[in-house]
Amino acid sequence: MRVRKALPLAAALASGVAGIVMTAMPAQAAGDTARYNGCAAHWRTTAAWNECKNSPGTNIQLHVDCSWDWDHTSGWKWVKGTVDPVQRHECANRANGAYNGFK
Repeated sequence: MRVRKALPLAAALASGVAGIVMTAMPAQAAGDTARYNGCAAHWRTTAAWNECKNSPGTNIQLHVDCSWDWDHTSGWKWVKGTVDPVQRHECANRANGAYNGFK
């Protein structure tokens, strides 16, 4: 009798633990990329932007990974010198990361 009563409890406990294990860990809440051609990308909770300091002249494009939303890719922009921000984007829920594209 005791085994039959304990079985549903054990099943519920096991499914709860499996649910916790299968849940994805949240992305890093903030970050910065390394500078390339004087430019770097940054992201915080929902905001992402790129900026350039003393850039010799480059075409740059911001890419943002948004949670539960379409990812964002900005248009190409020519930058020379110091510009902050060059481009920016606000995710509806969360910015998981950002990086710059160059051509």
